[in-house]
Amino acid sequence: MDDLSDKNQQSTGFIKASFVLCALTLSLVLSLLLTLASLPSWAAFLIGLLILFSLLWASVTAERRILNSLPGGRLQEGEHPRITNLVEGLCLSTGISPPQIHLLPTEGRNVAALGRSVNGSTLIITTGLLEAATRIEMEAVLANRISQIAAHRTALATVAASTFGLQVGPSSLQARPFSLMSTKMKRKIGLLVDPSQDFSADVAGTGITRYPPGMVEAIEMSENQTLIPESNTSLDPLWLFPSKSETNRPSIEARATVLREM
Repeated sequence: MDDLSDKNQQSTGFIKASFVLCALTLSLVLSLLLTLASLPSWAAFLIGLLILFSLLWASVTAERRILNSLPGGRLQEGEHPRITNLVEGLCLSTGISPPQIHLLPTEGRNVAALGRSVNGSTLIITTGLLEAATRIEMEAVLANRISQIAAHRTALATVAASTFGLQVGPSSLQARPFSLMSTKMKRKIGLLVDPSQDFSADVAGTGITRYPPGMVEAIEMSENQTLIPESNTSLDPLWLFPSKSETNRPSIEARATVLREM
């Protein structure tokens, strides 16, 4: 786990530095093009500077904006104590601070972890999952996401989504400045889920609960009911199960089969 955590932290730092460099390059190129188009150099410089700071600000505030864009809200004290107790117990086992919990009112049975910091993350739990899962199934899925927070995998996926997966502009006219990246590059920086990561996350989660059948039951309970229309494509790596129909992630049955063989 320590080696994996170190690797994820290094990758997170690399993505942050690469994003700043790309944003700076983009603003400089645009300033140059505006200058060649006969715009006064001072005006071109100011526009380029504005774009640079806009991209950096959008990245820094992306996590908060993602949560604000989702229906529902933060779990209040005393609300759903079963969930709070499970999360606190699992976090005690992994040595991290309990994340905030955001309840998302939707029929999909899924859970996501969001956050740039291990001790400053948020679990997004759908009401569909809350209503359908038994205690054992809920413990299994929460352990899965908490294991990814502890391993800095959540931080890596969040940074990827809030940098090169960034969406800017009003909801009706949103643009993705880095949408032309190749599929290989998107997978390398974490914008697309490497199929092997789902298997390793399932194993890591059962390492906390010590009960693989619980995760198998949770996987079977969620089959064909994991889609989250309220979430966008760039956030799919944050979800336990595929949140969109178009995905390269392993099937529910494949994941269950691997766990049954443990």
